[in-house]
Order: sequence, then C-alpha cells, then structure tokens
Amino acid sequence: MRREDTGTGGSGTQTTASDADTDSTVLASVVMQGRVASVGEDRVVVRDAESGDTFNLFVTNTTRISANGKRVSPKQLSAGTPVQAAFNYIADGDTYATQIQAYPGRGR
Repeated sequence: MRREDTGTGGSGTQTTASDADTDSTVLASVVMQGRVASVGEDRVVVRDAESGDTFNLFVTNTTRISANGKRVSPKQLSAGTPVQAAFNYIADGDTYATQIQAYPGRGR
C-alpha cells in the first residue's frame, strides 16, 4: 500500500464547502455616514452621504442604537437625522445593523 493511500481519521464529521451555510456568511463589515430615510418595525433605512444609495438595515436585539450618548429605540429616530451606521453585509444580500449612532442636533 502506498503511503498517500493511508491516513488517520479525526473526531467529528466530515463536511464540504457545499455543506456550509453560506447564506449567513458575513461578506463585509461596513461603517457609513448618512441620514435616516425611514424607520420600520425591524429596520432603519439610511441614505449614504457619499453615494446617495439607500441601505435597508435590519435591526435586531443586539443592535446598539444611541443618540446623544443614550440608548434609544429605532422608532426614536426620525427621517433626516444624521447617523453613523455600522452593519454587516451578509452573503444572502441582507444587511444587519450592529450599531447606529444618531446626531440629532446636526442640521438637515
């Protein structure tokens, strides 16, 4: 028997790349400046200050949203409020906010 035909096994099960849940893979973590375009039940839509593109950011119980140093709910954000938003872009195309910092005292 040739040496390359033998091997030892490890504990656990063998998986292939096709077995992995690639839809939930984080492709990029992004930080952007923009303004709130709208707020929904589970999302905040932000218009990017640089490109003008809108990003539909899902908000979860782990998303930290603050204004003037205090935690706030998404519904306390109003359209036109300047924000800095950090979010994860997922392989399935969704974007999940990790942090949104509002600057309500700044002009529109």
